[in-house]
Amino acid sequence: MPRRLVVVLILAACVACSSSSVAPEEELTQEGRTLIRYEGAELQALVSYRWADAHLGDEWLVLAVWLSGGRSATTVVERDAIQLRGPAGTRYPLPSQRAFREAYSEVLTALISTDLSYPPGRGFGSDRRPCGRWFLAAPFEGFAYDTVDVSPFQFCSGLLVFLVPGGVQPGPWELEIDLQESKVRIPFVLGESDR
Repeated sequence: MPRRLVVVLILAACVACSSSSVAPEEELTQEGRTLIRYEGAELQALVSYRWADAHLGDEWLVLAVWLSGGRSATTVVERDAIQLRGPAGTRYPLPSQRAFREAYSEVLTALISTDLSYPPGRGFGSDRRPCGRWFLAAPFEGFAYDTVDVSPFQFCSGLLVFLVPGGVQPGPWELEIDLQESKVRIPFVLGESDR
């Protein structure tokens, strides 16, 4: 076969591959009125914003979050890589453990009313054991960790709380988690769900 024809056939095959419907690297699914599922190569997450949606105007935005490994090996999630972007584009960092403990009485009701024992909805589709690590720990509850390692065989869960000066406003929000090889963006809208 002439060399030129081989190059043309290879190029044609590449064009055909790029135009075919390949499964996306990441997927977002709205599983309930206030529950979002994220699935990516490095991370799977379930984010419930039910508390935040029902408490517009509060100074603290509270999310219930379950994290598990994606399709790859163990993924390291760092505390400093987690933030929240509000409707006006302002970014709110995850508070330090000290700031969280100082504000504990303000988020205690959210902690008590949220069941984090097992992922909601369809869960993660297989038996995964819970891990004992999270970024924030209540007083006398144990340690807070700066990193949480998740794998396809376990899930870690807890509340993520963000101080929002001026109060939580309705509109589009986005949980941002920057991982080693990807940037996870989980959008949700507050104030639009049916009550």
